[in-house]
Amino acid sequence: MRAKTLQDLIGNGPVHVTEQQESIRSACTAMSAANIGALPVVEGKQLVGILSERDVIRRCVIVNRLPEDTTVKQVMTPNPQWLPADARPAEALEVMIKGRFRHLPVCEGGRIVGVVSLRDIPKDTINPIERFFRGARRRATV
Repeated sequence: MRAKTLQDLIGNGPVHVTEQQESIRSACTAMSAANIGALPVVEGKQLVGILSERDVIRRCVIVNRLPEDTTVKQVMTPNPQWLPADARPAEALEVMIKGRFRHLPVCEGGRIVGVVSLRDIPKDTINPIERFFRGARRRATV
């Protein structure tokens, strides 16, 4: 069955999150244990940022910060884009392609309810959009 909304993709399972004061080591350990590439950063239950593997590499590893002495707040992307749970997978794909990121928080009433990643998007959604963007790039270079 084809996913009609982001809620269909994320289901009702637990949402792995971290907080701004956590260490990068702790957050990375949580990401590794859950086999995920990004963690929403919350204050209370409100989304305030997202921490991705890419953030850790660029803002911690490459600049020689110690993961145990660096906080999530120092490395995260603040105020990330997000979509509501009733948004379509094609909308999420478009936001991720345009924003050049692979993980998109899903929120309801300002509260995080999940994260959708590029690998969660059904292939039958990706192909038409990929063809559209490829065609747009070709037209732009002509």
